[in-house]
Amino acid sequence: MQLGRTTITLTPAELALLRTAVERDAAEFAPRLASPLGFDRLDQPWFRKHRILDVSSAVPFPARRVHVAAFDGGMRVLTAHLEHLHQVAAHDPPLDLDDQTKAVAYATYGNAWTRTYALGELKIGTFSDIPWFASLDETQQTQIDQLARQFGDAVKPEQQQRGEDGWVIRAWWIAHRRLIERELVVPRDGQLRRTDVIHAEDLPLPPGNQWRFVNGRLIPVG
Repeated sequence: MQLGRTTITLTPAELALLRTAVERDAAEFAPRLASPLGFDRLDQPWFRKHRILDVSSAVPFPARRVHVAAFDGGMRVLTAHLEHLHQVAAHDPPLDLDDQTKAVAYATYGNAWTRTYALGELKIGTFSDIPWFASLDETQQTQIDQLARQFGDAVKPEQQQRGEDGWVIRAWWIAHRRLIERELVVPRDGQLRRTDVIHAEDLPLPPGNQWRFVNGRLIPVG
């Protein structure tokens, strides 16, 4: 499911609410509020009383963004705050999470809105999807060979299945030079659960300050 987006302009009152929310819950983004920002409303099907906003900042480099839930009289920063998505879902129960397609999409977007890795995340379906540095020294190549023996067969495309509490989505990710195995659980009430197991750190690949399409795939290149 691909969500549409609509570019919007915030009123002075909404900008004040945004500033309050960012200064409280995303202090590292707060200095960017003085620079030009972009605002997109995501056309999501789950919440009726909340708008999900993508707030983007191109400068200073590297670009950053935060996702925010806006409601009558306030805003909550979702980025790095899964608990705020829980609050939104408690007050505005999402629809149709028994449906696999909608539940998986809710997990996908809910995970993206609340991610804790500021430099972005890359989902991988095989070990060969990892975008290693083009030039590797002997120590780095040895590290990769050891990881391939340990996880080469374990890394698989996303798996979806019905569990006791709702839909369960398992996938492998790269973020901040880490290899992560992630489980997302989507209960009917929308209280998304995320469990990460970090299998390796300090991998020989770009951290994510820059991303670029390479062979049709957006990957970290710097």
